[in-house]
Amino acid sequence: MNNPYKVILSMAIANELLTKGYRIVEIKPSTKHRGKAAFVFEVCGNFIADLSEIADARGIKL
Repeated sequence: MNNPYKVILSMAIANELLTKGYRIVEIKPSTKHRGKAAFVFEVCGNFIADLSEIADARGIKL
């Protein structure tokens, strides 16, 4: 079964996802990077495709 949530550590990527209409379900402290936030998004619709497009445009490998 697929995880219905995706954690995003980049505020810039989180902002782009928000502008595309995706919803943050929770913001919590990152467990990987002290002092940073983790943005938890609900995975629905074309989320993965849009996230891949955003990552490709920024030269980020998922």
